[in-house]
Amino acid sequence: MRIPARTLRMTCVAAALAAATGGAFALDTGGFMRVATDTTAAPPNSAPGMPGRAEGDHDQRPAAANDMSAEKAKQGVSDGTITTKVKTKLLTTKDLKSTGIHVKTKNGTVNLTGSVPTKEQHQLAVDATRSVEGVNSVNDELKVLSR
Repeated sequence: MRIPARTLRMTCVAAALAAATGGAFALDTGGFMRVATDTTAAPPNSAPGMPGRAEGDHDQRPAAANDMSAEKAKQGVSDGTITTKVKTKLLTTKDLKSTGIHVKTKNGTVNLTGSVPTKEQHQLAVDATRSVEGVNSVNDELKVLSR
């Protein structure tokens, strides 16, 4: 199966935009791009000196908790970026039918699940995943299901 150049370009652009904005992207069954972004905003009147916020009500969490939250946020962004890069790599790998492959990343470990039609496709998918920058290890749970 050959992926049209226009679809490939749209996918790459969406992946870059999603990575830059912290959003996620996916193609639906009709080939249309769906982009989800974080739409949370700061609560109104949250600035110091504004009504609804006590003067002594600065960040009440200890500094260690703030450091952990920052690390967790950085890791989440990093894992999301790795997942996006792996999905893009799988889509752009020649002779690989990647529509049945599901990708999740946690702490730099990429989990591949789903199915591919041949052992050659299986090896292509694993090799492509390992070649992505930021991937520490690959948990390969892909199944070969010939049709």
